[in-house]
Amino acid sequence: MATTTGLTVKEFLAQQLPEDQRCELIHGEIVPMGNAKYRHERVKANANEILVSYLIQNPIGKVHNETMYQLTETDALQPDLSILLKEQVPTQAPDDLLELAPALVLEVVSSESAANLEQRVELFLERGTRAVLVAFTTPQVIRIFEPSGHARLVRGDQKLELDLLPGFSVPASRFFEGL
Repeated sequence: MATTTGLTVKEFLAQQLPEDQRCELIHGEIVPMGNAKYRHERVKANANEILVSYLIQNPIGKVHNETMYQLTETDALQPDLSILLKEQVPTQAPDDLLELAPALVLEVVSSESAANLEQRVELFLERGTRAVLVAFTTPQVIRIFEPSGHARLVRGDQKLELDLLPGFSVPASRFFEGL
C-alpha cells in the first residue's frame, strides 16, 4: 500500500523508514516493497550469474544488485538487478543516488501488484532504460519490454537475446533453474 506524501527524492532519503522494510518513491509516494521469498531470490541469483558471466566475457558494463536510481525529482526505484553500460558507470562512486536510468533492468515478480509493476516498467523506459526484463516465477516466463512499446515473451528453451548485449543468447529456462 502506497503512502501519499508528495515527497521529493531528497525528502524521501531523509525519512526515518523502518530498516526491515524496503521502500521506493514513485510519483512522490513512498511505496513499500514486498519481502522476497527464496524462489524470487533464486531467480535473481541465477540472473546475476548469467549476466555477470556475459559481462566478464564482454566487458561493456557492470551488473548492480538492488541499486536505487533517481529517475526524476519524485521517483527513486530499486530494481532487483540492473546493468550500467561503461559510459554510465561513474569513475568515482557518488555518495548519493545515481541520477540516471540503467541500460537494462531485471525485475523478478513475486509480490508486486500489476499496477505497481506497470508503473515501474513505464518509469524506467520513459527515463532511458533500453530493456526491462520481468521474470515471472509462475509461470516461468520472461517478458521483455522495450522503449518502442514492443514487448515479447520467452519461456523454456526459447533464447533470450537483446540488442543491448551483443552475442547474448541464453535459454529462458536458465533463469529458473532450481525452482
